[in-house]
Amino acid sequence: MSAEDIINDEFMALEDETMKVSEAVQAYQRKLMIPLWDKRRELAKKIPGFWGQVLSNSSVFGDNPDDNDIEAMENLTDFHIEFDEKNPRYRKVVAEFKDNDVFNNRTLTKEFAVDSDDEGNIISKSTIEYKEKKGPTKKRKIDEDEFSSTFLDWFTNDDIMTGFSLSEEIFPSAIEYYRGAMDDDDDEDEDEIELGSEESEEEEEQAERPKKKSRK
Repeated sequence: MSAEDIINDEFMALEDETMKVSEAVQAYQRKLMIPLWDKRRELAKKIPGFWGQVLSNSSVFGDNPDDNDIEAMENLTDFHIEFDEKNPRYRKVVAEFKDNDVFNNRTLTKEFAVDSDDEGNIISKSTIEYKEKKGPTKKRKIDEDEFSSTFLDWFTNDDIMTGFSLSEEIFPSAIEYYRGAMDDDDDEDEDEIELGSEESEEEEEQAERPKKKSRK
């Protein structure tokens, strides 16, 4: 084995150790946050449409929802994610609904495991009992950078990436999403980029202008 191979092996071992430390830190942070999330959960129940607004303000389910999704989110009364301290990669999404005109289920759940590459495996998923003349919508066409699942379809398919976004981004920052603050931050970043681009263009134009010869 060459010296370069030995160093590469040591790098890989170091990356594995780093990942384990990162997972341990995240698990400890979740342990501290769970009591706060429980308090938030009780407060959110006092705000009609809280979780529907959270999901609508996210890019995961808020972009081009179909009619079934809209009614489901309007009747969403509770949305919670369960973690397992002994199994840091475990996630269980639990959504509770009022009676509605789309499906009979009062609760939809999905269990899965995630890893650092946004991949993982599905443990269990719900079967939605649609009401008469209602049913899963046809799969919509999407761009490469869009999420492939609609809200209701996600509970029945094998999509892990959306679950990762829900558990690691949206659920922990639910209040910010409810207020629309996450979108505001994105807009500000885009404005800053555009302003910077304009300034760069002006500088380039000035640099390209021919300099006037000085008179002797």
